[in-house]
Amino acid sequence: MIVITVHGRLAHQPEVRILPGGASCCEFRLLSTRFAKGEEHVEAVTFFCYGEEAERFCENTEKGQLISATGSQETQRYQSHEVDKHFVKYRLTWFEKGPKPFRGQGRGTDSGPQLESQRPAARPASAWVPAATTGRANEAEPRDGASDGFI
Repeated sequence: MIVITVHGRLAHQPEVRILPGGASCCEFRLLSTRFAKGEEHVEAVTFFCYGEEAERFCENTEKGQLISATGSQETQRYQSHEVDKHFVKYRLTWFEKGPKPFRGQGRGTDSGPQLESQRPAARPASAWVPAATTGRANEAEPRDGASDGFI
């Protein structure tokens, strides 16, 4: 069995389809960009899932969102009009949602003011000291040696 984990963005808005037997199905594609020899290459991997997992995935994700997904390979093959077609897809076994795409001003939405409230609070510059100067990343946390679990 071949199992892969992919980190990429959703190529399209996932939708639940109802199969003839009444089961629900979701098929989606993740896109990932890599650079090789100075050129950009976009690679696509197709995943699918059934039932409650398909419905949950489609309800909680959107086009452009960063997704990490793991799946096992399944190969599908059929003939139509003397053409032999061969597809490789991955049955979703695990996924984790990442940040949703930025939809700020300039893209037809007016969610600019709402985004400000979603941003995490900034830490004051005085709370962080580079590790190179003190050996510790955060001077604001007292370190007595007892709280880190090491004796």
